[in-house]
Amino acid sequence: MILPAVGQWLSTQRPDGFLPYGYDFLANEAREPDTLSAANLTRQAATAAALADYFALTKDPRARPAIQRFLRAFGRHALPIGKSRGQVLLEATRILSLPVGRYKLRAALARLGLLYETKGPGAIPAPGADYGKAYAGAAALALLTELRYTQASRDNQFAPLRQAWLQGLIALRIPGDGFRQFPTSIDTNAYMDGQGWLALAQYHHSFPNDHGVTALLADLDMALMRKYGTAFRAEFYHWGTMAAAARYADTRDPRLLAFIEQQTRTFLSRVAGRPSADNTCASVEGVADALGALQRAREDHGALAQKAMEWVMIEMHKNTALQIQPGQGELVFAGARIIAPRMAAYAGAFRSGVYAADTQIDLTAHCVSAMVKLRRNGLVPRRTDGVR
Repeated sequence: MILPAVGQWLSTQRPDGFLPYGYDFLANEAREPDTLSAANLTRQAATAAALADYFALTKDPRARPAIQRFLRAFGRHALPIGKSRGQVLLEATRILSLPVGRYKLRAALARLGLLYETKGPGAIPAPGADYGKAYAGAAALALLTELRYTQASRDNQFAPLRQAWLQGLIALRIPGDGFRQFPTSIDTNAYMDGQGWLALAQYHHSFPNDHGVTALLADLDMALMRKYGTAFRAEFYHWGTMAAAARYADTRDPRLLAFIEQQTRTFLSRVAGRPSADNTCASVEGVADALGALQRAREDHGALAQKAMEWVMIEMHKNTALQIQPGQGELVFAGARIIAPRMAAYAGAFRSGVYAADTQIDLTAHCVSAMVKLRRNGLVPRRTDGVR
């Protein structure tokens, strides 16, 4: 199994371990060619996690050193973090979940030094020294990358980083809720809630005897199913469903299956009859893992599974058409033609939409992840998944 997108990553990975962030072919300019934003760093980690999942499925030896370079890069960009005993006791009161006066609460906690400590066992990747740009999602996805890599390779050299990212993520957990977006915030984020849940689910799968994480996950499972089960969020759907599916694979808890089914029904009802011109690989990731959970539950021939599979087939037919082809140097639309010689350097990458002339690493990462998941679950014929 050789994915052209993976080949593109391997050929363009820089000496610092990161990939070119993206390119706007219409403006003919690279995105962040000389800088590293917090969003870019988090998306680099998402790309690394997708590459590690590809490696876990294929054991492609070319991917191994590339993943190692990613992990070292995340380690170099890590900020230390910890919690004082006072912060732990205060958070146990659930004060961070108060619905009113949150601005004043955050300011008071910052003034008293009760948001975080700049020392301790944890670490969170950040583009610089600003803790306001140390995203929980970056820690979660770096941890997810390491766990997938180690499980597939049996190479334990990154164990210290694994523990640091684990503790960094735990430091941002809000008891009875999800994850703070970054250390200077007390607010959660739907994306990061799902990313953190998925990383901890993978950690528990790899290290089931870590009883501290087992207890934390039991609370997190219930908190996030309660939170998003009553208020569906599209931003949470794909990460949250992947996490719930991983947890269901380990526990066979019927509450997790019910959550996956409820979330997927709601998602499909929202996209029904609304064809999208956008790259939808991220959503396909969630639906693919939902289908995997339905397979495990022997419910893969029911109405929900059939509806989900029909949507996946339609969307992946469109998504694979967004992949830049070898030697491609132009885009032809109904009323326009864009000459873009730089496209050839991005062969294998995916554009952001049918009418778009740009690419970005996270778009391609979601597509690689979706194709890996579909192949792992035996859900897509070879001719339609962009694999050769």
